[in-house]
Amino acid sequence: MAEEKGIIRPIRMEDVEVMHAWEHDEEIATASGIIKPRSLEVFQAAYAKYFLKVSDSLRLFSITLGGRVIGRAELGLIDRENGNAAFGIVIGDKSCWGKGYGKQAICDLLGWAFEELHLHKIYCEVYTFNDRSMNMMRSIGFHQDGVLREHEYFNGKYHDVAVFSILQSEYNKNKRIRR
Repeated sequence: MAEEKGIIRPIRMEDVEVMHAWEHDEEIATASGIIKPRSLEVFQAAYAKYFLKVSDSLRLFSITLGGRVIGRAELGLIDRENGNAAFGIVIGDKSCWGKGYGKQAICDLLGWAFEELHLHKIYCEVYTFNDRSMNMMRSIGFHQDGVLREHEYFNGKYHDVAVFSILQSEYNKNKRIRR
């Protein structure tokens, strides 16, 4: 039997309720920097604005496996003039952790950003205490640009944030290795 791979697809409104539950998981919330989970109504209202296509600088995706939503990815702060964008990802279904779905989703997102949008650089910020994400960024070929010391305050203390980036040329050089 072939190994099942996750896929990314544009987010749908019916995905939002599944994603809302992840905000209430303490481990996921901590890794994502969520201090206080929002109510379902507030959460849905935030996504409703996205579905109205208010801005072209944000693209949201669902990560699916066998038709069910297991995670979320975003490409935001899309700056076409300078050719860069930030991304974020969460695998909300913890039974899918450590199986490569996040890595595959990031690679798919990079492919879309570099091949379809023709961007030059993709970057992200990762809490330095999040070893899983730090290791994943390195394994995909991201460069750690630096650390923003005590950059974000939540849960009663300041946290360092590592900044990672990958250039289109680096992606092109390494994409055959990842696929």
